[in-house]
This record gives sequence, C-alpha cells and structure tokens, in this order.
Amino acid sequence: MKRTLALLALLLGFSLAQAPAYPENTLGLGYTPGKGVYLQGSALLPFSPLGLDTGLDAQVLLSGSPEAYALLKANLFPGLVLMDLYTSVGLGLDLRYPFGVHLGPVVSLEVPGGAISGALGLGYQNGLHLAWGAGFRLYLEPMALEASASDRYPFLLSLLYLW
Repeated sequence: MKRTLALLALLLGFSLAQAPAYPENTLGLGYTPGKGVYLQGSALLPFSPLGLDTGLDAQVLLSGSPEAYALLKANLFPGLVLMDLYTSVGLGLDLRYPFGVHLGPVVSLEVPGGAISGALGLGYQNGLHLAWGAGFRLYLEPMALEASASDRYPFLLSLLYLW
C-alpha cells in the first residue's frame, strides 16, 4: 500500500493539464473561486500520425478578464499497465491567452470509476515558466465530475458531458 501511495504522489508530482492523457469527447462547465465560470471541452482529433491518438482540450473563462487555454496532446503509450491499473502517457503542447506556450508529458492512471491525471510543462509565459496541473475525474456515465488544480487556478470543480 505504501508503494501505491508513493507512486500516486509521484504521478501527481509529475503533473500541465489535468485532463486525461487519452483523448475523449467532452463538454461542460467548471467553477473556480476567485475567477468564476469556465466553459470547457475536449475532442478526439480526426488525424492519427503514426497511429497515435490525438486530442484537443480547451477552456475559456466566461467571467472576468479574458483567459483561454488549449492543450494539443498525443497519447504515446496508451496501454501501459501499472499494478493492474491502466496507465496512459502522452505529450502535450499547451497554448494560452494571454500568451503562453508549454511542452511536457501528460500522464493518466485509471482507477475504478475514474482517472487521476497530471502533467508537467516547461515553456514561456512572461519569461521561463513551469506549468503544472493535476486532477481527479469521476465517471458517472454519461457525465463526469472533475476536481483539479493547476498553475492557472488553485481549485476547479467541473461537470462534464461525455459523448
């Protein structure tokens, strides 16, 4: 059990986008205290270079100062098994408005009924910047409830529709 907890802490420590490393289609709303409501969604992209699944995750702040975020991701290792749990490892490129760009790994660990996801990205945003994020998604088909944190906000609670 200690090894499992240490591994989970390590995965959360290696945390850019809180969305899973594997692409999926979602649309929903999220709320973060202090900033307001986000419109967010993700889509499986129609192209697969070298047979890799690709996806796009996006968030737009609907209240307050303009803020937008997009993550292009490629699922490099979709079927890893770690302690009988499916794990996905990918590469993500995040683009932000106001201007920011980061590149780094995206990791997801599927747990019964949900997924723990995170990533780490190095890039530029008003100088050299380390982007991070971690989250937990609970699947309640066809809905999902997600709690996450990132360098952009301390806490975000989202309700997503999956299709």
